[in-house]
Amino acid sequence: MPSGPPGPLPTGAGGTELDRLRSIVAAYFPVYETRVGPQSVLLAVHLDPATLEGKFDALRRELWPLQYVPLLRRQMGEDFVEVVRRPTQRPTRQWINVLLLAGTVLTTSFAGALIWIAYVGGATFTAGDFAYGALYFAAPVLLILGLHELAHYWMARRHHVEASLPYFMPVPPPLLFGTLGAFISIREPFPDKKTLFDIGVAGPLTGFAASIPIALAGLYLSIHAPVIPANYCGPTILGVDYGNLLVGIPLFWYALKLFFPAAVALSPLALAGWVGILITAINLLPVGQLDGGHVWRALFGERVRYVSYAGVVILFSIGILFYAGWLFFALLILVLGMRHPPPLNDITPLDTKRVAVGVLTVAVLLTGFVLTPLAEPPGAVSFPTHAIDYAGGSPSATYANLTATLDNQDPVPHGFTLSISLANATLPGPGNATTNLTGAALSAWAAGNVTWTFYLTNGRTYTASGVSASLPGADFLTVNATTQTNVTVGFSSVSPLLGAGVSLATTEYCAESGSGAASVLFTPQWT
Repeated sequence: MPSGPPGPLPTGAGGTELDRLRSIVAAYFPVYETRVGPQSVLLAVHLDPATLEGKFDALRRELWPLQYVPLLRRQMGEDFVEVVRRPTQRPTRQWINVLLLAGTVLTTSFAGALIWIAYVGGATFTAGDFAYGALYFAAPVLLILGLHELAHYWMARRHHVEASLPYFMPVPPPLLFGTLGAFISIREPFPDKKTLFDIGVAGPLTGFAASIPIALAGLYLSIHAPVIPANYCGPTILGVDYGNLLVGIPLFWYALKLFFPAAVALSPLALAGWVGILITAINLLPVGQLDGGHVWRALFGERVRYVSYAGVVILFSIGILFYAGWLFFALLILVLGMRHPPPLNDITPLDTKRVAVGVLTVAVLLTGFVLTPLAEPPGAVSFPTHAIDYAGGSPSATYANLTATLDNQDPVPHGFTLSISLANATLPGPGNATTNLTGAALSAWAAGNVTWTFYLTNGRTYTASGVSASLPGADFLTVNATTQTNVTVGFSSVSPLLGAGVSLATTEYCAESGSGAASVLFTPQWT
């Protein structure tokens, strides 16, 4: 039947079409009153709760090819079947699905290659890196997303609801993972609460189940991760350093790590599992048209709109306080709409089994969500304590050990450079006179008098002479995550000194915003 003006009756059809609609509805439910409105036909009916669900679904399936949709309503103690014109549908264009899938394969493979390079400590981009990135990251991520959406699609077909094939959303780096996920388009209203619940919950639970073995296999590989030097920073694309990022750990991930407690650096396969768990949790947020919005609307009815409002407020709040990416999701939900349309049959309740599955989805949301999914190491460097140990403690002393405690406040190990310089020196002169050296005179004197000895944390030493010295790039200091390491530098002079100012400085490799060089000044005074 071609689409016409608003209302169920085509222009000029008289009462024939109305009689036909009334007879179709009456074949399922006794009709005792008919009201014709500008946009619909409202038929007052008698309902039998025992047969309501099956009969209404059969009515829906009969009216759909006739370009009509029935809605079940209860008003003022009466039950009504409202019949409205079915929205005109656009023809399907499956080439769009194929094109988006191909684009997502490319972007996730490229992102996976960068993640792989950072994982193995590579310096250049090769075809092998692209292949490994596709195998260990892109393929498992697309598998999780594909199973998620195909579960929606299968469940929709099982309930005789028209749905599109998955649409994948590719994005190029520096958006880290190369995709924003995937979705299917439901091409007709949800028939009832059970269908709404089943379609909504099928995707997240399937994607979550697929993520678990991928995450476990990835954590096993992470135990055997290559040892990367602490001064390695990884590839950088448009300011995003793929080798210097932290992933937030949800509660469920802690449970998985119990099987592999030695895993530290996440392999690309483990990261793919982590992505699957996080995407599942995001989809289960009880807001708008997300999967969680479907599930919670089926469980709690129209009252869920208040939960949706609260959810958007919370997203804005944690976006400001913890992770700016949540602001994007909150704005996206506002654009797509916060209120969930009711199913056609909004009367038949859910059964106990589905309520139990709903409780499971809440547990998945709570254990898979994390306030800060991605972060850069804070990069703070400090010298909390310092001391100087003089040999002899007299004006003729020419040797001292300078010790500082280097504090790595990052939650990952880092490499640090170290440099030291003589800021000034006081030499004894004839009688009680003294000579103060600075600038060029200090540099000239130190060139033949001062020697520095760096005692590295790996047991090696490095010696240099002159007014200042720095560790070469190969001899950096490694400080483990959130720990302190004592740094000792030996100072010696062939000439006696009355006093000296010595500056010891360090800088973190791959320093993020807010980090940089930290220094401390030693001012020895001989007595």
